[in-house]
Amino acid sequence: MKKDNLERFVQEHAGEFDSLEAPPASWDVIEERVLPIRSGRLKKFRAIALRSAAAVLIFATAWMLNDARDNRMQIKDADRQAITGMNYVIDELSDAEAYYTSKIQSREQELAIYAKDHPEIIEDLREEFRVMDQRKAELRTDLAESNADAKVIEAIILSYRVKLEILDEMLLELRQTDNESNNDTESGKEL
Repeated sequence: MKKDNLERFVQEHAGEFDSLEAPPASWDVIEERVLPIRSGRLKKFRAIALRSAAAVLIFATAWMLNDARDNRMQIKDADRQAITGMNYVIDELSDAEAYYTSKIQSREQELAIYAKDHPEIIEDLREEFRVMDQRKAELRTDLAESNADAKVIEAIILSYRVKLEILDEMLLELRQTDNESNNDTESGKEL
């Protein structure tokens, strides 16, 4: 095995390496030569690191601001859609109320003709409708609090339907009573 020249030199002069010390001035000269190189590189590295950190910070801030703006826009869009949907439901309810109100008024007018001889029937009916209207007013309060909940709307419409059914049943009974009395008077005339 051949030994390298450097290895051979180190082995031959091993004793001299242990006893030799560097002259004190030589280390100062080495530091003077290396320090400006290191400080120049260090300054360049710091400048690049600061610029990179600033760029990352600006990018992250812009990203967060964009996300926050997008979230606000999504919330506004959702609110706008909810309001639009609620307005649609309220419009539908208004249409249904107009329909049932007109039907109820026509039935009440017809009932007034049949019940003119019995005003107590009309008074009892009005009192019952007053109670139903109070309950309907409570439902309207619930409607505002529940953001147009479908169940509340159905309950309001149901109150109109119940009124209409009551009026229809009363009209049916009064018509039958009127027909029976007309039949009795006609049969009495024939005798």
